[in-house]
Amino acid sequence: MSARIGVIGCGWWATRAHLPALAANPDAVIAGIADPDAENRARAAERFGVPDERVFADAAEMLSAVELDAAIVAVPHDLHAPLARMVLERDLHLLLEKPMTIRPPDARALAALAAERGVELIIGYPWSYSSQVLAVRDAIAEGRIGAIEYVSCQFASIVRELYRGNPEPYRDVLGYSVNPPGLKTYADPEIAGGGQGQTQVTHSAALLFLITGLRPVSVAAMTEPFELAVDLADAAVVRFDNGAIGSLGSTGSVLPGHDEILEYRIFGADGHILFDVNEGVAVIHGHRGEVHRLPSLPAEERYPDWAPADNLVDIVLGRAGNGSPASLGVLTVEFVDAIYRAALEGRTIRMGGGS
Repeated sequence: MSARIGVIGCGWWATRAHLPALAANPDAVIAGIADPDAENRARAAERFGVPDERVFADAAEMLSAVELDAAIVAVPHDLHAPLARMVLERDLHLLLEKPMTIRPPDARALAALAAERGVELIIGYPWSYSSQVLAVRDAIAEGRIGAIEYVSCQFASIVRELYRGNPEPYRDVLGYSVNPPGLKTYADPEIAGGGQGQTQVTHSAALLFLITGLRPVSVAAMTEPFELAVDLADAAVVRFDNGAIGSLGSTGSVLPGHDEILEYRIFGADGHILFDVNEGVAVIHGHRGEVHRLPSLPAEERYPDWAPADNLVDIVLGRAGNGSPASLGVLTVEFVDAIYRAALEGRTIRMGGGS
């Protein structure tokens, strides 16, 4: 048996990660692709060997015409909610790219719909599948550093020109082997919902929540667009449900030719963990002075960008659970929204139904 997957959106990320993963997976079939951009879908069809009768301009037409077990939605942020709903209403498992949605009510509605229909909704966070990430998560859950009291996260990435609507300088860095990002996909606030918060903090925050198990209860923040129409730099101070406090900062200003940075510093009552995700280095400092270095990851395993699509195939075939569930997506959408509201209103935002 093969998992029949339809892919909605043939832009940069679908053609860099999801379609290559499906094409390489012996248990998957690319049953259809859909994209309103004729050139995007033609290039994707040619690269991944999708015959003309399985290539569509309209997602609804593809969903009606092709027998599917699951679908992937990888489109601009403002289209996530309506297209995801369309898929879930057909009782299909779904891999939905991050951010899950722009607005929290939409994210909660999608999670509820997936639960109602009895299907899995995966959110596209590749770091959720990193063996090193899962080892750090397990160490914290086992109490290796005791109750967490303070956390810090720094994420600096190469995206400034995407927010300017100028993706070309990043062709080699980000890998546009088939299709580049759309000029407005990350630059237009009406389409993207924001800049660094929606595009990158969604990653670092989701990973923080995954590895620590902490849940934010209040957020104060500042954001700064500099010369752009969307935020380039974000800084948040957070209180968590166990009483811990922390800081989370992010900027998209790293220049091509330099390494991106994703680092976590997690301090507990009985020790601390220093985790450099991009370098694949994690060190646990225990309460008796012992130091334990987790196995380092080779560069090609530090960001497993094929893993979400492979997880979707495994779910269809009944051989794995959801490694990046809707609940994580909902929490992260709520957190990013709280950052934006806190910055705009100049006050601390309470999460979990508060104001």
